[in-house]
Amino acid sequence: TQLLTPELLQTLGLEHGFDTVGDADEAKAFVEARLAEGADYLKIGVDDGSVSGMDLPALSPELAAVLVEAAHAAGLKVIAHTVTAREALIALDAGADGLAHLYSDAGEEQAEEVAARIAAYDAFVISTITFIEVVTGDPGPTELLRDPRMAARMSERSKATFGREPTDIPMHSQGVTNASQAAVALLRAGVPLLAGTDSTSFGPVHGAGFHHELLMLTEAGLTPEQALTAATSLTARHFDLGDRGRIAPGLRADLLLVDGDPTTDITATRAIADVWRGGVRQVS
Repeated sequence: TQLLTPELLQTLGLEHGFDTVGDADEAKAFVEARLAEGADYLKIGVDDGSVSGMDLPALSPELAAVLVEAAHAAGLKVIAHTVTAREALIALDAGADGLAHLYSDAGEEQAEEVAARIAAYDAFVISTITFIEVVTGDPGPTELLRDPRMAARMSERSKATFGREPTDIPMHSQGVTNASQAAVALLRAGVPLLAGTDSTSFGPVHGAGFHHELLMLTEAGLTPEQALTAATSLTARHFDLGDRGRIAPGLRADLLLVDGDPTTDITATRAIADVWRGGVRQVS
């Protein structure tokens, strides 16, 4: 598969399962095994499935702390999969460096309170609002099909994912609204907010879905510049990728040339004129 993109970081494989850890000794051995495989980061799951009607093997707060401590001792950053405000705080209490997913169970007032608590930690949060749209059946992402700049670049297989029933998970009916409010609350509290999609085989669509995520961030209340920063330099900084994410002498030339000004209209990122990856011009 050829991906027309400056660079893409992802886990290996289309779908992947996850290991479980039962005690402190297993936790340390688990981290050592990930290091032996060449892992760049460690992702842990603090999600018992209760919000989505499932029974998942979630880490206890104590075991999460042991995993984080072992990972940090090995020089690995830890990103925690969480979906609720309570789980987010458990992961951060354990020492996680970042959270994958905005909490989508808290209303506006609680979102502000949780954001203030998260701000006390030196941690970041990855947005993934568009994933919440997908699993709640929100039609928002279908706007990509109506945008000729995106529709022309998507394969028929990608287009077929729109409207597909991905799951019968009963997610919070106000999930998208709550997550959007959480994004703004975190930004106001000074928490670094990174752009991400959590793209899967059923959606959001790889590539195009990221452009929709940027739109969702601006509709939530971020400025176009803040959304662009969340997608570029801020992400590079918090994943310790100091050689990219900005346009400056000596850095990787991962560049997207667009027809328009995305600092005033975030959808201008869709008017792709050219792409460079590591200084090499890609076939557009």
